[in-house]
Amino acid sequence: MDVFSNLLAFSFWEKFANTHGMLAMLSLILFGSGIVLYFAARKSDDFIRWLKTSLMFLFANLVLLDILGLTVYIPYRAEDGPRSLLKASEATAWLHSDIFEHKEFLAFAPMILILVAFIVVSILGKNFNNDRVSTLRKSVIFSLILALIFVLIVAAEGVMVTKAAPVS
Repeated sequence: MDVFSNLLAFSFWEKFANTHGMLAMLSLILFGSGIVLYFAARKSDDFIRWLKTSLMFLFANLVLLDILGLTVYIPYRAEDGPRSLLKASEATAWLHSDIFEHKEFLAFAPMILILVAFIVVSILGKNFNNDRVSTLRKSVIFSLILALIFVLIVAAEGVMVTKAAPVS
């Protein structure tokens, strides 16, 4: 029971930031399912629908993740907030000016990549395994892997900034 009372003791913004982090972890599970289902769909057309559904959930997760990330930016930018703390010291200013700014813009790329993968799978449908569309089919796994790499980079950058100046 102490665990629950300690979790409830977090401030609103700490809970919000933790929810944002949990959505990032969920995205990793969805990336894994998307990659597995891509290769399963190559062996059997029965998995194409599952791949499309997985990509749809991954896209929705990434949209929600970006919305929560933009929302948690409110306390980050607040006067005397984490951004002010980072910029106040020459030793940590780079965490905002380089790392956070990079994270802020890179976070939108995975969402677009997964949307494109979803559209490609949706349009190809039962023709997904047709050799005439192999380039389009390969674009799906390329999008999944590149988006996963971007999400891992953004998550690592988020952790770096949060460890130096947590949102409270």
